[in-house]
Amino acid sequence: MITFENTSHDPFYNQAFEEYIFNTCRDDDVFLVWQNEPAVIVGCYQNICREVHMPGLLARHIPVVRRMSGGGTVYHDLGNLNYTIISTQTELLDYDCYLTPVIHALNDMGIPAKKNRTCDIAIGDEKISGSAQKAAGGRVLHHGTLLFDSDLTILNQITTTCKNDSFQSKGTVSAICPVTNIRRHLLQDMTVEEFRQRLLGKVLPPVSQTRTLSAEQISAVERLRDEKYRSWEWTWGRTPACRYEKEGLFSGMPIHITYAAKHGILSDAVVESPLLDGAKAAELLNGARLDPEEFFKISQVLAGSKAAELMDWLM
Repeated sequence: MITFENTSHDPFYNQAFEEYIFNTCRDDDVFLVWQNEPAVIVGCYQNICREVHMPGLLARHIPVVRRMSGGGTVYHDLGNLNYTIISTQTELLDYDCYLTPVIHALNDMGIPAKKNRTCDIAIGDEKISGSAQKAAGGRVLHHGTLLFDSDLTILNQITTTCKNDSFQSKGTVSAICPVTNIRRHLLQDMTVEEFRQRLLGKVLPPVSQTRTLSAEQISAVERLRDEKYRSWEWTWGRTPACRYEKEGLFSGMPIHITYAAKHGILSDAVVESPLLDGAKAAELLNGARLDPEEFFKISQVLAGSKAAELMDWLM
């Protein structure tokens, strides 16, 4: 088993880095640990708007990144450590063989971690790790989070408790689970960097290689980051077909909004409110991209100073 050095905290780069290693390192088992600046990472088959409070993310300037594996939505920050295991596929996907070495490493550090449900790790009834997998070309990529000292308040505000039931689609829906930070359960305190080094030391064999990418390889990762993971087509264009319907009060007056979206493009939009120009709204929304920045521009045209409030109604 080998590892690769990656000091980047860019969530778009790190998704591209994972994919590049998965596609090009074919002969060795790989174990990676990495961290992201604040970001929301969604599964390949998820409706972002269903899982995340987009106005809240925009206000905090937190990006959304779609990963190549399935599973649910997770929040990353520098208090969270991510791990990746890549190996040859020998049978049907099996979470236990990938979770076990991580759980044993945590147990060796005095952390009372255990498997919970299919692909989670928990302390007691509180989740500290979720994981997902991708299989292709005879190889398996298994990756997961490790909540070490994350800001759980933000996690709850923008993901866990903010499911948007106005969206109806067949996309994967994240489970809602109570969570905790590993640091709270340590017998002896350590920093996230100390935790990172101890995890590497316990999972990697005593004699293992640490490799670094060449300048040419880094350029390839950066191209993948820019052409795929930063693109609208990958992030929003892969949104499962869905319908949206919401009604209530906008600035004290009734509002009713419906639209459909397929491949991330809106159709059949209807906006009914005495405070808004419904015909103008339908003209702007039909054919528009499902995209928070584009929706905010539309909100500004339709509602002016009340754009932020309208944004909450549109997605």
